Amino acid sequence: MSRNIFIAVALLVLLLGSECLAYKPAVIGGIRDGMALGIMAENGLTNGATLRYGFEANTSNTPGIIFIGGKWFLSSVSSRFPMYLSGGLVGYLGNNSTAGPYISLIFERFLDVTPLFLEVGIDVVHSGRLQFQVGYFF
Repeated sequence: MSRNIFIAVALLVLLLGSECLAYKPAVIGGIRDGMALGIMAENGLTNGATLRYGFEANTSNTPGIIFIGGKWFLSSVSSRFPMYLSGGLVGYLGNNSTAGPYISLIFERFLDVTPLFLEVGIDVVHSGRLQFQVGYFF
């Protein structure tokens, strides 16, 4: 099983890593079945859709989290804070590796700071797992 996980991570890095210079990188951290800290990149595909992927280290019994998905613009909250819907696949890597879908809401310009964003959602892996993260684009 760990060999398959290694191959999946290597393919993700090879296929998407070459495009990373065109992407908007971010550092993210928060709660995702434990305390998580990682890196993420996203790139606008069309006017309202964005591709996003990343890796996080986690303090739970699954020490690695990898995700890939999309982000779609919904509306602006108070005409100042853009709100997005995000969804995709998330994999918890460890002794008992599992994968499943995730869905979340993303609020950009969190606390009125332009590169800061807040993400709240659920990872549907075995049972629902809370996802509450703050990120900073650099």
